[in-house]
Amino acid sequence: MVITKALRCSRTLTSALISGMLGVGLALSMNPSIAQAEVASNSQEYVTLSDHLVALRRAIIGQESSSNFRAVNPYSGALGYGQVMPANVASWTREALGHSISQADFLNSPDIQLQVIDYKLNQYWQDAWATSGGDVTIAIRQVASRWYSGNPQNYTSTAPEFYAGRRYPSIAEYSFSILQRYVAHVRGMRSYTY
Repeated sequence: MVITKALRCSRTLTSALISGMLGVGLALSMNPSIAQAEVASNSQEYVTLSDHLVALRRAIIGQESSSNFRAVNPYSGALGYGQVMPANVASWTREALGHSISQADFLNSPDIQLQVIDYKLNQYWQDAWATSGGDVTIAIRQVASRWYSGNPQNYTSTAPEFYAGRRYPSIAEYSFSILQRYVAHVRGMRSYTY
């Protein structure tokens, strides 16, 4: 999927997040505002919308499947790179591709999985960007929360998640993990492509 619209987002927050990860270490996992506090001291550069989406995609795929497009969760049946719930495959592929495909076809096509993931992340990012007031940290966590739970506003929820009797990390833990992965990918973004 080619994303032509560029989001002129201040790179200062992204730089602050990176500084927070490098300079503060574990403190970021406890307090994301440490990274946000450094915004004023950084120079103005820009990150495009596609940069955000690539970093988000890499963060989510790394978290969900360790980059295994054939991954299937034995408990939920979640599929592929992004561990898309089986119930979402038909509607999400219809939205992204203009037609539905079967779960088997979805699982066997890494390119289609990436198209669908990019399409949904773009939707989620646009919504999160608007509702966060342009706060990159909150937007990333809202996108992660929506991907994980379906609700972007639950990004601070510390209640454990359960599915089919199995315990999963809280939405806050998940969204922080995605934020940390995002920062790592932004740091190395120019060194490789996905």
